[in-house]
Amino acid sequence: MNKSILALTLSVIGMSVSHGQTIAAWNFESDSIATNNNPVADTNNTGGTAVADSIGMNIYATPNVGVTKDDVVLGVTSGSKSDTGANGVANGTNTWRVRGQAGSNGAANGWSSAAPIGTQGAQFFAPTTLFTSSTLSSVKVSFDWYSTTQGEANLEFAYTTDGGSTWHNLALTLGGSDTGLQVLTNTTSSKTVLGSYVSDNLSVNGSPAGQDWFTGLTATITDPSALGDSGFGIEMVNASTGTDNVSTQGTALNNSSGNWRFDNVTISGVQAVPEPSTYALILAGFVLLIGFQIRRSRS
Repeated sequence: MNKSILALTLSVIGMSVSHGQTIAAWNFESDSIATNNNPVADTNNTGGTAVADSIGMNIYATPNVGVTKDDVVLGVTSGSKSDTGANGVANGTNTWRVRGQAGSNGAANGWSSAAPIGTQGAQFFAPTTLFTSSTLSSVKVSFDWYSTTQGEANLEFAYTTDGGSTWHNLALTLGGSDTGLQVLTNTTSSKTVLGSYVSDNLSVNGSPAGQDWFTGLTATITDPSALGDSGFGIEMVNASTGTDNVSTQGTALNNSSGNWRFDNVTISGVQAVPEPSTYALILAGFVLLIGFQIRRSRS
C-alpha cells in the first residue's frame, strides 16, 4: 500500500516538471542560400510531412502579376544586420524572405493592398497526430518576424485544424525584443481583421518602425482539436486590406517594394501541469504516508 501511494505521488510530481515537445521547427539552417518556396523543417517529429509555403505572391498586380519567389537569405549579407532599425535587434543567421518577383508580365513584388485580409503571408503545416490530449494540454507556437520599411505593418496570426479550410484568429504575446511592436484588437473596421493582430506602424506606436527584427512572438492554442490532428497548421498573414493596409511607416502600401522575413518558427506540444488542487492532494498524501509510517513504527 505504501509503495503504491509513493509511486503515484512521484508520478504526479513528474508530470509537473516535464517539458514540452517540439513537433516541428524551421530555423532555415538546413536550407541553402537560394530561392526557396518550401523550406524544409529543421526539426520534424510529426511522423509525417511538415510543410512551409507562402500564399498570395502570384495573384495581385504589384505593379504586375508576378511569380512566387521566396528565398532563404543570410542575415549578414542580405541586410538584416545593416537594416536593423531602432529596436537594435540583428539576425545574422539564415532567414526566410517571403515575396514575389517579376515574371513574363514585367516588374512585380507580390505584396499588395488589393489582397483581401489573410490572403498573403506564410503558412506552416505540421500534423499533430502523434501528440494527443492524453499527454498534452495545448500547442505553443513561437517565431521571429521582420518587416522592411515598405513592408506591410499589420500581421495576423491564425491556426487551422482542417488543413486550411477554416482559420481561427488568435492573439500573439510579445517577447523580450519587441520594442516598437503593438498587439491591437479591431472591432469596427471592415478593412482589418476582426480580432487580434500586431502592428509595426510608425503612426500607431509613435516610435521608429521598419527594418526591425521582433523575436519570440508566441501563441498558445488550447483548442482540443489542435491535438491528434492531421490538418493542423498556422499562418502569419496580412491583417489589413485597402486603405488599412499600410507600410511600417504608416503610409499607403506602395505595391512595388517591401517584404516580410521569418526565423525560428517552432510548433511544440505543452504537457499538462497539475492544478493547484493536485499539489494539495500530493501534500496530503505525503502527510498521510508519514503518519501511517509513524503509527506503524510505534505499534
